[in-house]
Amino acid sequence: MSGTTSDYVKMAAEVDRLDEEGRRDEAVSLAREVAEQARNADDEGFALFFSGESLCLEGNLEGGETLIRQAAAALPGETLVLVNHAIVLSLLGKTRRAVQILNRSLELKPDDLVALGQKGVCLAKLGYGRESLEAFDRILALDPDNLHALRNRGVALSRLGREKEAMACFDKALAADPADPHAQSEKKILEEEMRLKGTPLGWMVIWARKKVAPAFKRAANPLG
Repeated sequence: MSGTTSDYVKMAAEVDRLDEEGRRDEAVSLAREVAEQARNADDEGFALFFSGESLCLEGNLEGGETLIRQAAAALPGETLVLVNHAIVLSLLGKTRRAVQILNRSLELKPDDLVALGQKGVCLAKLGYGRESLEAFDRILALDPDNLHALRNRGVALSRLGREKEAMACFDKALAADPADPHAQSEKKILEEEMRLKGTPLGWMVIWARKKVAPAFKRAANPLG
């Protein structure tokens, strides 16, 4: 490895690919190997980052977050590190802090699809449905075939009570990938909610789920 930023970005993508394919041990091994190579090249920031990634992959999110936070301090303008730090913070339940870091990353790289997607997911967790939808719409404007964004757009629309539009998103995602388990699950949830909506008390359940709960989340997690 030559030790350039683009090399580290490629290796991080390879670690992610291995993990997504269910090859977790190989992903951990590669992250450790790249960390060692970075350390030998005097790239301490990336050494910290990949060491943190390996800990996260092993399930030690707290330890991994500590190292990735140190990497972000050493590499303040590196969006790869910022976005991954935000992802770990979100997994730890520190979602508002994750949004703040994603905003910083997007200031540096406004069209970063991963950062936009993570921001959309985090905003949804915090009860900001409209803002979450805006993030997924932005991704689809840049990459119309992005199935992750399409599916998440459906979730955001569903939470805003726009069921027909949400169902269209799930159907389109499943037409492209009929085996997508997340789209299948979200479509079933929406179908059940639509069924409940037609029952005497079902509308109250949906109202509490989609209106009251998000309002409390927003009150507890102001973005300003």
